[in-house]
Amino acid sequence: MSIRVMVVDDEYMILDGMSSFPWESYGCELVATAQNGQEGLEKVGEFQPDLVFSDIEMPRMNGLEFSAEARKLNDKLKIIFLTGYDNFEFAQEAVRLGASDYLLKPMNFVKLDQLVKKICGEIREEKKESKYYKDLQKTFEKELPYIRSKFVNDVVHGRIRNRYDLEYQTNAVGIHIEKYICIAITRENAHSGREDSWPEQYAFLNIGEEIFGEYCREVLCEYDDMNLQFNFIPLFGKEDGEKYCMEQAIAASEKLKQVAEEMIRYKICIGLSGVATDVYGMNEKYIEACQACSQSVYLGDNTIVQYEDLDGVIRQNYEITEGQKQRLFMKIYSGQTNEANKDIEEMFSGQNMELNDCKYMALDLLVACMKYPFMCRIKCKIQEEEYDFSFLQDGIKVISNASAVDEIVQYLSKGFGLLAVQNNKNAEDRYQNIVGNITSYLQEHYSEDITLDSVAEQFHMSRTYVSRLLKRYANQSFLKMLIDIRMEVARKMIMEDKLKMYEIAEKVGYNDFSYFIQAFKKKYGVTPNDYRKM
Repeated sequence: MSIRVMVVDDEYMILDGMSSFPWESYGCELVATAQNGQEGLEKVGEFQPDLVFSDIEMPRMNGLEFSAEARKLNDKLKIIFLTGYDNFEFAQEAVRLGASDYLLKPMNFVKLDQLVKKICGEIREEKKESKYYKDLQKTFEKELPYIRSKFVNDVVHGRIRNRYDLEYQTNAVGIHIEKYICIAITRENAHSGREDSWPEQYAFLNIGEEIFGEYCREVLCEYDDMNLQFNFIPLFGKEDGEKYCMEQAIAASEKLKQVAEEMIRYKICIGLSGVATDVYGMNEKYIEACQACSQSVYLGDNTIVQYEDLDGVIRQNYEITEGQKQRLFMKIYSGQTNEANKDIEEMFSGQNMELNDCKYMALDLLVACMKYPFMCRIKCKIQEEEYDFSFLQDGIKVISNASAVDEIVQYLSKGFGLLAVQNNKNAEDRYQNIVGNITSYLQEHYSEDITLDSVAEQFHMSRTYVSRLLKRYANQSFLKMLIDIRMEVARKMIMEDKLKMYEIAEKVGYNDFSYFIQAFKKKYGVTPNDYRKM
């Protein structure tokens, strides 16, 4: 797409000269000319130029006034002022206030050539960036249903731990939560001997979303593959009373039961949490819904159970979510001891937590932690390492005999800390090996057109990750390491005195000879020729 150019000047000679300028060779198109600011402003609205050359002194509306009004129509418009020496100070002030540049009359076509190349380059970069973000926005909008479903899954399973992140993601997916109820739904196979199919799951999810949507402001939903469970979260306004919200949720659940059985022969069990307003506590409400739903097994199919109907024993159960476990184990097996200890303390910091509940949670955590490496089905270091789990195995007896919650927390912190130390040592060795391999690769391929992106691709890592490893374990940036390797090879070649300087530059990966000289002088303090003389 060509860059649209417009010229505004009351001098015919200037308009004629600018009109005859070879715009096409710069990828530009002269779309309009005007003889005063008022006419120019009308044509800005009509022709939508990207770049405007404007005189400062013009009748009816001068260039500065025109510039201010034109930018209201298009804040990305580039404006270059044409001015004589008598208005030079005005032009400088205009640039300070936001104009792109200025040219002095009479026109110097060499400077015009340089300026057009510079400004057009800036416009193309801005358009390229703008197109990227527009395409990204289109992709985001297209994928929004999936993104919202993923967001719901993360929230109900407690994977978003930071309130700021939660608020940011809620706004990003266009969800406004004031009051809500979590609803968990499981089903029995309606067809004997036949497994549930994806089309049926999809149909039920859509039916549920439509029905719940009739009884609330908005409904969030997702299908949990791991637990074979449908989760719905009807949203209500803050002015809606709790009784009203629960009545609406129960009415919608009753209707869903009936429609699901008639249309896709689903017999379902439904569990409802209490009414809540804090989005950050959605994981707790989700657990309430799951507990209520799990009790329906004692009541038979097609039942609706509210969490408030459960007795006090159920209410005292505590659970560590899969999301919390995964985060903790990731920190343990990557050697982040302090971070892991913080997570453990947070998990067991609930007020009035019963000792037996803590024991159950701690034992579950121990077993899951020992299973973690064996759940990996990809051949990698975490699977190949040999771990000393003896202190964790002893923990079963320690935890069972604990007389206080603090004893359990202290033991877990100590045990998992020892495991983290093992992994931290192993991780340090792995990272050192990776940096060594990258260094060797650069030493072998320094003569090629090598970049951080190409190295990242070679080692199947992100460029950011490669940069961090080099900075931490080699105390160098990628570019400095590559330049140092090239300069050392060049230095040796210069000492051998077998090749010409430009040949040495090409041998070490420099197509630009002047840049090679600059890099060599920066490294050794002298030019390559001076170094050879020394």
